[in-house]
Amino acid sequence: MKGWLVVLMLMPLAAMAAEGEAPGGAEAASSTVPAEVPQVQGNGTRVFSDSEVQVLMDLEQKRIELERRAEALELREKLVDLMEQRLNGRVAELQQLKTDMGKLLDSMSGKDDKELDQLAAIYGAMKPDAAATVLNRLDNGIVVDIINRMPPKRSGKLMEALDPAKARYLSEMMANKTPPPVVSETVP
Repeated sequence: MKGWLVVLMLMPLAAMAAEGEAPGGAEAASSTVPAEVPQVQGNGTRVFSDSEVQVLMDLEQKRIELERRAEALELREKLVDLMEQRLNGRVAELQQLKTDMGKLLDSMSGKDDKELDQLAAIYGAMKPDAAATVLNRLDNGIVVDIINRMPPKRSGKLMEALDPAKARYLSEMMANKTPPPVVSETVP
């Protein structure tokens, strides 16, 4: 019954719009008269037109798409958080390794210094020919460290007794000596 009342009330407006005599001009008529008159079934439920059904279906599709996007964004956010936690763990691990390496280098350099000082004293006390026989067979880096710890007079006599090719190479190493690696306190 209500549906018929609405239709009866809209009929004069529709007739006025058809004649071009809408209250408030033609714009008011086009905005007040619906394109399709809503229909009501006998039990009071509204029957939607095909265009209304299409609009509702489009809106539902967009709602579903937005929900999927929101879920995808939540998943990405969780993945980013997880990767950030893993990265922070790795940074902490690397910091610990850096600290351990620094301690190891410090302990090794102190221990090596004592041992090399001892070897320099031993080879310095030997006759240059006897010391050169042994040093000709040792690693060049160790020989350079030993010679650097000796007084210049002793090291000079030892260098004379060494194999000329090895003495030349050791001289080049001493001239181009690079310090051992230093662990910096900055995080990359």
